[in-house]
Amino acid sequence: MINLRQFRHFIAVLESTSLLEASRKVNISQPALSKSIGSLESYYGVALFQRLPRGVRPTAFALTLEPHARRLLHDLVESETEMAALASGSTGTVAVGVGAAFVPIASETIRDLDREFPEVRFRVITDHARNLRQALLGNQIEFYVGMANSELDDPMFEVERLFADNLLGICSRHHPFAGQVVRPEQCRDSEWIVPALEEPGRAALDAYFVSTLKRKPRVKVTTNADHLMRQFLSGTRYLSITPELSLRMREFSSFGHFRLAGFDFQREVGIVRRTGDFSTPLGRRFSEMLATRLRALPNPD
Repeated sequence: MINLRQFRHFIAVLESTSLLEASRKVNISQPALSKSIGSLESYYGVALFQRLPRGVRPTAFALTLEPHARRLLHDLVESETEMAALASGSTGTVAVGVGAAFVPIASETIRDLDREFPEVRFRVITDHARNLRQALLGNQIEFYVGMANSELDDPMFEVERLFADNLLGICSRHHPFAGQVVRPEQCRDSEWIVPALEEPGRAALDAYFVSTLKRKPRVKVTTNADHLMRQFLSGTRYLSITPELSLRMREFSSFGHFRLAGFDFQREVGIVRRTGDFSTPLGRRFSEMLATRLRALPNPD
């Protein structure tokens, strides 16, 4: 088994072209350095240096290994620097997931944290709850803010509940349903643009129509991409659903909305983490700032 120390020895020999000079640079004896390089050569099964009467000459294998060795050593130094900075709480990467409706608020929070800690970096994933959940389980993000209906009772997750809002119907501004309370039988011949089957809102809509009309809605388009949903809705007779909070976004200002009579599904919004997972200092700070902003939102009209 090889270790990073051997890569340091390898780079020293490569730069010095002399075992004696390299041994002085890394502060070990020449025989120990020669043994270290020999172990590296045995591991790869190739000769890294050609031994000459005076010094050594790197082989093609050494030149191929060089960028990998330098990258490993560079990453080690970077990790040490980042760990020290992270421990101090002054820098690092905040990796978060954000539901589409919360992007404007998350953007404001990012700007505020950036002013407080100019060295911080951000990695942001925007998606629906199901995909954010997968990103969280895959360790791509530290936490996410979004719909948490499925996670509230799941022991795999810890949810900091923030608020709840309703799902409303959404349509073209000139659709007959705009501004109305719509009975399920009025939707009998309507076609819908809906989220994927795994999304709680889609499951609730299906259950609503099965219980009232004895059948699921007629689905024209299935998509978790809000911008596609808006494009398909614009100027058509298709229908969809969206949280009340989304209707405050500028992107939804040109659409009408309606209420489905008896459809009382509520979206639970929270900050979701893996159970027992420890946030970084910057992640905790960002989470606190985000939660404060979201809790301060006025109740939807």
